[in-house]
Parts: sequence; C-alpha cells; structure tokens
Amino acid sequence: MFTGIVEEVGKVNTFNDFTLIVECKKILEGIKIGDSISTSGICLTVTNLEGNKISFDLSEETINKSIFGKEQEITHVNLERSATLGTRIGGHLVEGHVEETGICIEIEKLSESTIITFEVNKNLLENIIEKGYVAIDGTSLTVNKIYDNTFQVSIIPHTLNETTFKNLKINQYVNVETDVNARYIKKYVEDIIKRKSL
Repeated sequence: MFTGIVEEVGKVNTFNDFTLIVECKKILEGIKIGDSISTSGICLTVTNLEGNKISFDLSEETINKSIFGKEQEITHVNLERSATLGTRIGGHLVEGHVEETGICIEIEKLSESTIITFEVNKNLLENIIEKGYVAIDGTSLTVNKIYDNTFQVSIIPHTLNETTFKNLKINQYVNVETDVNARYIKKYVEDIIKRKSL
C-alpha cells in the first residue's frame, strides 16, 4: 500500500523484455530485495540492488495494463516506498494496481497551477468522482472536473516539479488507478441493486 506522495523521480536505465532497471538515490535508504516500490503507480518487487540501481521484474499483465506496454519512450518514473503503520497519509491509499492507461489530451499552464485533462475509458470514469482522488502515475491527485470521457486535475508547482509531470506531453499515456474506496462502494451498491431485482 502507498500514499501517492512521490518521494523521488528515478531515471530508467534499462527496460527490455520483462526487466526494468531504475537509477535512484533517496529511496535506496532501507530498501532490500523483496520490498515493494510504487513505480509510476505500479507496485513492483525489488529483485536486485546494485549501486544506485534497482531492478524489477514486470509480468505480462502489468505490461499490458500499463504505460510499459505502450509505444512511447519512458525515461523517468515516479518512485515511492511502501507505507508503514506509522506513515502519514499525505495523499490517499493507493494499492499500486494500475487499472488501465489514460492519455493526456490538454495541458493548461496557469499562474499558480497547471490544469491537465486526461481521456480514459468510460467504464473507468464511472469510478472517478469530482473532488475525489485518483492516482496518475502513482501521484495522488484531486479530480477537479469530469466530462463525457475525460477528467481534469490541477497540479501545484511543487508537485509538478517533483514528479514526472514536469515532462508530460500531449498524447502521452499515463497509469491510472481510481480510488479503491469508490470502487468498493460502487460494487456494494451494485450488488444490493442486483439482489433486489431478483
């Protein structure tokens, strides 16, 4: 489990077949083989540590569901160590189970924030609510507005500068995980309605 507060932006050293190697500094503290790291929103297990490099193995399912299965260059990733019982929840509870990818369709830079619009599958959009949480590339963000098949988030300068969002481009894919609480509530209500209709 994670909080959606990015600790460091790591540089992708190698990505081929099902292996990802990332160069980093800050999150190396206290990390050992077998630990879980949120890597742009994907919960990955550390398989090797060598100098300033962390290695991960990616499953076929992970690649198919995430940005790693898209034809786009990935040079940097957001990194966060798994939360502990004493961790402050500065963002929201993020599982690290990416549901699917979204695509950036608009970036509007304002004086005090940057408004970014993402397009996602309509089925996924059903789990997103205005003023609720969503994790984009592992970053906990508040949803500003929802439209037909898009939603907007507002990113403050600090978040922009400390994450991969500073290099985000139009038509770039991102990993999306909706709020797990919203998903549980939706499933619970749907089950009640289904039982009543029997």
